[in-house]
Amino acid sequence: MTELLLGQSAVKTEPEDDAQLVWAARRDLAAFGALYRRHVAPIYRYLYSRVGNAADAQDLTAQVFLEALQGLDRYRERGSFRAWLFTIAHHRAADHHRRQRPELALDEARDAAAGGEGPLARLVHEEALQRLAALVDQLDADKQEMLRLRFSGGLTYREIGQVVGRSEAAVKMAVNRLVRHLEAEWEEDNG
Repeated sequence: MTELLLGQSAVKTEPEDDAQLVWAARRDLAAFGALYRRHVAPIYRYLYSRVGNAADAQDLTAQVFLEALQGLDRYRERGSFRAWLFTIAHHRAADHHRRQRPELALDEARDAAAGGEGPLARLVHEEALQRLAALVDQLDADKQEMLRLRFSGGLTYREIGQVVGRSEAAVKMAVNRLVRHLEAEWEEDNG
């Protein structure tokens, strides 16, 4: 599953396509596989960013899709199916953190990102990741969550709003301010 972390681009799905797949999956559970294949990578990346290790992220990803499959009849098309999945993932991650103390993420991400670079490049990259993680850790939990949903999950501002209970405009403004804040902090630390 580690390879799923490397795909940083957001998965573009059409709500109409998801709606058709949900309709089909309600009649034939085998059709749920298409929804799974479409959304498993961004859900996994988001959960990995929340829990910090591959095994827990894989377990939680499985729980999310099992819960979605079992609750398919309860899904109402007020928001996108993807936002509904991320809401489930958000709750499973919160449950996970209540049950155990979260561990620092980045172990496998660092190894994967370092790839075939030399030792000096890996060291510089590692230090940069640690500085960025320290900046993000200074943010409150709600702000960290919006950044995770946007950059690890690849959600749109509207979908993030559905997950966190805020308007699309408020989320867009908050995420843009957070990015500018992090950029300014980064420049201050590295300038």
